Amino acid sequence: MAGFAPVLATVATLAPIAGAAHTGIGIVVLGAAVSLMSARSAHARSPWRLLLVPVGAVVIATFAVLFHTAHAFGDAFFVVTVAAATAARALGPAAGRFGRALILPLIGMLIAPINPGPHPLRTLAWATLAVFVAEVYGLLRVQPAEEELPSTAAPRIHAWRAAQSALALTLAFTIGQTVFGEHWAWTVISAYTVGAAARSRGDALLKGAHRTLGALGGTAVATCLTLLIGDHRQVAVALLLAILAAAFSLRQYGYAWWAAGVTAALALLYSLLGVSGTEALPLLGTRLLAVFVGALCAILPATLLAPIRTGAVLHKRTAETLRSARDGDYALAVRQVGALREAAQPLLAIRRFRERRELAWVDALTGALPDLRALSADPADTVALGRVRTTLKAVGTDLKAAVS
Repeated sequence: MAGFAPVLATVATLAPIAGAAHTGIGIVVLGAAVSLMSARSAHARSPWRLLLVPVGAVVIATFAVLFHTAHAFGDAFFVVTVAAATAARALGPAAGRFGRALILPLIGMLIAPINPGPHPLRTLAWATLAVFVAEVYGLLRVQPAEEELPSTAAPRIHAWRAAQSALALTLAFTIGQTVFGEHWAWTVISAYTVGAAARSRGDALLKGAHRTLGALGGTAVATCLTLLIGDHRQVAVALLLAILAAAFSLRQYGYAWWAAGVTAALALLYSLLGVSGTEALPLLGTRLLAVFVGALCAILPATLLAPIRTGAVLHKRTAETLRSARDGDYALAVRQVGALREAAQPLLAIRRFRERRELAWVDALTGALPDLRALSADPADTVALGRVRTTLKAVGTDLKAAVS
């Protein structure tokens, strides 16, 4: 609830403003979308993020004007911006954070498109206000953000990931606007969410499966909701926020929960926009298909264009964890074990069908977490130190055998 509180505050602030100014629900959805995405950022509480709001406003304005001038211009701007932000991670953590901060309003624009209309400056001002409100509440949130691990990937890895994202988004824009008409954005959002954070080929496949299965489950729930809610706007708003809060909380247990929650919430958003009852059902089927196609657009480049093997990622993560623990940086080692477990999710998902030696390293280092935490609090704990050294020796020996 602490993590979701900024979203509730953003909606509560923007909703009466939108009603009084007759701007429509677009700025509320934009602010909520930016708040949801920035809440998971490790640097969401950095005051420097507010300095990026004017820069984000320029990005929003450029994308809105280009896209409503000609789709091809807006598509190209989006693809180039995302690819450049991905490649910028090779320049260091600060460049990576700057790039991600610029992408947030772009993704928000896909969820809640802003049409410049006859008064582009006025529209831009409202959109900027929505982003600013979301960022301010993000700074004030109670929940502490987890410290981000520094990237140790080679620059060429970031360059290849940028190429993969550019190809995935190009495919998503082309197929989405050709096949799904005015609902093309669902394909692009799916391609971005599946491919943007994929650590490996297996990770892309797993995220694609979770997103598709989650959208399928959310569609089933949404079908019932759209028939029951009808035109009751107050009930729709309350349920929408409750579903997003539940999805936000459950996301740590699997991305499918988040995809299901967003799909169900979207059905309620339709009722707020005047599309309710049986009118919304065809849109849910269209969204499910668009999500599946978007996931494929992200999976194909990740598996065919310079794919990064999950095993290789685990080898590197394991070596980094061993190095930190041997150097006595136990707090860093604890965070690295968490990153190792996340990277191992694709192999853990198929463990009952295929056992990999890398998973033994994950199990051993996960089992050492209590001792690593004890050592981070008291490095003189000789009992914990002895058990950790035994684990490190066993894992290190097997790691050397695996790479030799």
